[in-house]
Amino acid sequence: MSVRLVHGGLPSDISPYQLKRFLKRARVSLGLSKGAIEYLVFAIDNCQASDFAQGRICAIWHSLERLAQTFGLSKRQVGRIEAELVGAGLIRRTYPERKSRSGDRVDGVIKRAAGINLAPLIEQAEYVRSLVSRQMQIDEDHKRLRQHIQGLFRQIRELGNADADDAATSILPRRRPGELTGIAKMQEVAEALEAVLSDFSTDCSQPNMTVGSDENVRLNTNKERKNKTRMAAKPTEERRLKTSPTHARLLTGPQLAEYIDLYACGGPPDWQAIVKAAHDRAYELGISSRLWRERCDQIGEVKTALCLIVADRNSQRDGPFGRNNAAASFAGLARKESRQIAVLDSLIGELTSTLIRSGGNP
Repeated sequence: MSVRLVHGGLPSDISPYQLKRFLKRARVSLGLSKGAIEYLVFAIDNCQASDFAQGRICAIWHSLERLAQTFGLSKRQVGRIEAELVGAGLIRRTYPERKSRSGDRVDGVIKRAAGINLAPLIEQAEYVRSLVSRQMQIDEDHKRLRQHIQGLFRQIRELGNADADDAATSILPRRRPGELTGIAKMQEVAEALEAVLSDFSTDCSQPNMTVGSDENVRLNTNKERKNKTRMAAKPTEERRLKTSPTHARLLTGPQLAEYIDLYACGGPPDWQAIVKAAHDRAYELGISSRLWRERCDQIGEVKTALCLIVADRNSQRDGPFGRNNAAASFAGLARKESRQIAVLDSLIGELTSTLIRSGGNP
């Protein structure tokens, strides 16, 4: 015996034709196979527009044999598709088990349908449309970020600085933002490129900085400025490095990240939270308070914290950038920065690139 399932009708601003379009666009979000979407489109096409009105039955009762012939599939494959749609809550079987499908339409109105009922799909039409709207927004965000990343590569190239170009390439080696799929990963790449552009734009405006051709480092050749730096009790942060607190948080290992989140009190981190958390982690790694204070006085708290972040994360890695002793690595890195040997930028760039490629696990 058939089950008479009526429905509340399609929303007034959604037609059966639009519902088909929404289903095609929302296939991935709904988690449906292509065959399932083709089945729903066929079912909608084989109903009348009046079937989608409130209080009506909207159904088809084609036999499995006919459906299999229509789709060029076996009856078992059609059965799997129907089971998939039942599991997704988009159709209902309304015919008795092991009975044939049938129905009656009188004066254009379905009076009885023992087959596949589309009431669940009609009831979820608004939800399907919302999935499409969300996907359209995601697509727009992807497009905007791709254009932004392309623009950043162009601006970095226009600096005419080989080191800046190399740093940008290390972040996204093939320079193809279209290869990035997730919004979060695209944002990481954009932020890293923004840091490169900011750092090297400032660097290009300072004539006292020069680039060594063999070691790819920047040395301050102004002796008077070097002496002033050594004599200063607490020099200002070197303007060249402008990594953001959010970027710094992304580079950290799990323990340090937890400390940062605690100091940030659930909000986005600032440099104060980064520095406090790095100081706590330094104590755990066996770095003396005296050494920490000395490096903070010499290169500033932010850069000292960044040295700690890189040293700590590299101690958790294998390969050429892996280090066995985080404390010793920090001491060496901070010492080089105090001598104005700019290795920190390149290490941050390498770590950022590795994290992006590996999904956060270098």
